[in-house]
Amino acid sequence: MSWVQATLLARGLCRAWGGICGAALTGTSISRVPHQLPQGLHCSAAAHSSEQSLVSSPPEPRQRPTKALVPYEDLFGQAPSGERDKASFLQAVQKFGEHSVRKRGHVDFIYLALRKMREYGVERDLAVYNQLLDIFPKEVFRPRNIIQRIFVHYPRQQECGIAVLEQMESHGVMPNKETEFLLIQIFGRKSYPMLKLLRLKLWFPRFMNINPFPVPRDLSQDPVELATFGLRHMEPDLSARVTVYQVPSPKDSTGAADPPQPHIVGSGRDARGVEPLLPDAAGPGVFEECLGRLRV
Repeated sequence: MSWVQATLLARGLCRAWGGICGAALTGTSISRVPHQLPQGLHCSAAAHSSEQSLVSSPPEPRQRPTKALVPYEDLFGQAPSGERDKASFLQAVQKFGEHSVRKRGHVDFIYLALRKMREYGVERDLAVYNQLLDIFPKEVFRPRNIIQRIFVHYPRQQECGIAVLEQMESHGVMPNKETEFLLIQIFGRKSYPMLKLLRLKLWFPRFMNINPFPVPRDLSQDPVELATFGLRHMEPDLSARVTVYQVPSPKDSTGAADPPQPHIVGSGRDARGVEPLLPDAAGPGVFEECLGRLRV
């Protein structure tokens, strides 16, 4: 007999003897005591399962109430004035800092703030980008040894910092000393956000004024001004002037004026040394140039 069989036989005998003794003490007849035969080697699976059913299952662990996620979207809609400007955007950033002292969920909030910057008109404001970088906890994501430097230390946080710098790059915002100090304090010098900052500082000044025909960031919506701007870029002579002609609106028999006629924009030189680029449709004394006519 092996020790496994001996253990099972001893357990069965103990339970049978315990049932008989319990019945004798309580005055119950022995016939009413359930027969618990000793389980040996030839015990069936059904008997083994019934034995396990007698053992009470451990209590289930109490589930803690799940906390609702912080509605970061509501932080951008709680402005008292209701206006979407720089002041309300910075107020939302300040509310997040007051709500979460440990800066939990700062990565999700920064990604949301980057998407909201265009709505608030602060996508080209360097101070706002520095405020977003200031949300990161300090001295936490810096690598402490060579192993952490080889492998990407806190990759999700570093990707978020690179996303802030990439949006600055797409809008032509040049980082300053404060941006560099914040990145060193957050990620350290040997990090990917710091490498991105060094590349911006290297290539931004070289390509900032590389276009010989610069275009303003905010173009006018007036078609006449857009045509004037286009003519200035088409004309190789920088001393040429641009003249705007407008055909007067004729009046009908009832005295009501018709819709204004289209403008004619010309550029070139006249009799004093400036030749116009437009035909004689602009008025007498103006002759046609090879560039022809431009109507808006």
